[in-house]
Amino acid sequence: MLKLYPGIAGLDDDVLSRLLAKAQTVNVPAGAFAFYKGDPCKNFILVLKGQVRVQLSTESGREVVLYRVSRGGTCALTTSCLISKEEYPAESVIEEAVTAMMFPDTEFRQALLDSEEFREFVFQGFSRRLSAIVSRMEAVALKSIDVRLAEHLLSHGDDTLSDITHQVLAAEIGTVREVVSRKLKRFEADGLIRSTRGKVEILDREDLQALASNLDL
Repeated sequence: MLKLYPGIAGLDDDVLSRLLAKAQTVNVPAGAFAFYKGDPCKNFILVLKGQVRVQLSTESGREVVLYRVSRGGTCALTTSCLISKEEYPAESVIEEAVTAMMFPDTEFRQALLDSEEFREFVFQGFSRRLSAIVSRMEAVALKSIDVRLAEHLLSHGDDTLSDITHQVLAAEIGTVREVVSRKLKRFEADGLIRSTRGKVEILDREDLQALASNLDL
């Protein structure tokens, strides 16, 4: 943990000792929910292994991915809810089996009061994540679905995306599955990709990049 989180390693010995004395290590399997919308926030969490997806879900079943937390990261919503004493406004799904260390709310608050170094560590992580969320929401609000979908397909770096569904793609770019299905059919008709069940293959990276850059093909 101290290697992954140097901001924690630099804490005063007394503050660090109190935090570690109350800490718990948990293991959560892939596919489980770390928290649901409306759950109370009781612990500050550091991810030591694995990856967590934080998303919004509507009653109609639409999902929008806000961000992911992997080893060495912190969850902005957890920080916000602990400080404001509010319930979680979104949900979190374990994408890759997670090992995490949890610090109780009371110890987290006391460390914030006692340690400038801990405050800096917490708020730096919160600020970075908040900036990423704002950028993502800006993209959803201002970029067309075609551009967002092209950007996401290109972001993987590989020309073949396996084990990916239209529902997952819809959540990643902030739309619904039916729209993604229509867009992929159009991309395929234009010769940009080949789409089969659970797999998308990029055929023309250059033109797909031009679309992602919002340029005329």
